[in-house]
Amino acid sequence: MEVTKRFAFRLSDLMAEKGVNTRQLERATGIPNQTISSWLTLKSGPDCKHLVILANYFACSIDYLVGRIEYE
Repeated sequence: MEVTKRFAFRLSDLMAEKGVNTRQLERATGIPNQTISSWLTLKSGPDCKHLVILANYFACSIDYLVGRIEYE
């Protein structure tokens, strides 16, 4: 599975675990809702800056977000 797909699945899972939707994630991180939606629909992937923001928000590693490791 490619990195973009792994990332989208991980992001979706983390959002569900935390109980947030794209709009709530936008408010919490400053990442535009449209950007988050494009990641979840596999239209694009995140840049390094956004990976750091998301890793901090979800308290996980970037390696976990992109599927390089299986634990948070």
